[in-house]
Amino acid sequence: MKRFLLTTGCLFAAMASALAQTTGNDATTEISKETTLLGMVAAAGWVMIPLALASMITLTLIIYCFFTLTEKSITTPELLERMEPFFENEDLDGLASYVAERPQATARIVDRTLQFLERHPNADPDSIRIVAETEGNRIAAALNQRVLYIMDVGVLSPMLGLFGTVVGILNSFGHIASEASPMRTMLLAGGVSQALVATAAGLTVGITAMAFYAYFRGRVGHLVSVLESEGTLLTQELILLSKRHRVAR
Repeated sequence: MKRFLLTTGCLFAAMASALAQTTGNDATTEISKETTLLGMVAAAGWVMIPLALASMITLTLIIYCFFTLTEKSITTPELLERMEPFFENEDLDGLASYVAERPQATARIVDRTLQFLERHPNADPDSIRIVAETEGNRIAAALNQRVLYIMDVGVLSPMLGLFGTVVGILNSFGHIASEASPMRTMLLAGGVSQALVATAAGLTVGITAMAFYAYFRGRVGHLVSVLESEGTLLTQELILLSKRHRVAR
């Protein structure tokens, strides 16, 4: 009799364990069905909207920087060759007309310096150099600002993702507290995993933005050095040209 009861008890225990395991597997399967990529993105909440906007801004800025942060935006061999005859012939008016139509940064420096010389024909070399350096600093700051926008997005995106995760976890705890479900632990794990999607999305956008920021920062440094080199030479040419004009007068 005791052996029969012991055998029966073991049988019921095995059946209960199998039933519990089956129930747990069914619950896990149900949760896993809900954790598709689109489902997780939707479960991350409204914070995915600003993250999606941040990703689009990042992509736009990256494409814009790829097309604008080039040496052609600073100077070109054709530009320098076309300006050389104006310096040799001491034709300030022709040089001013030519550089006024050119979009390159060095042409902008020459144009601003020539405008200053037109208003102040007797300006000393230090004043001419200061005007050219000021315009060059303005252009360099504009180049750096394009890259800083990418850095701003890279810094803010992980914060947005973390904020979305905090909101998602708070919502998960709120649902668990309001529902008398025996699967609270599994529901909490599923809710937290879905809430972490916001952090993953924010980190993805942030890491991508910061990687391209590091790349474009190096490119801007190279462009600024080219601008300083070419701008200094052209400014010195203008200073010498203005001296010869004063002597001629």
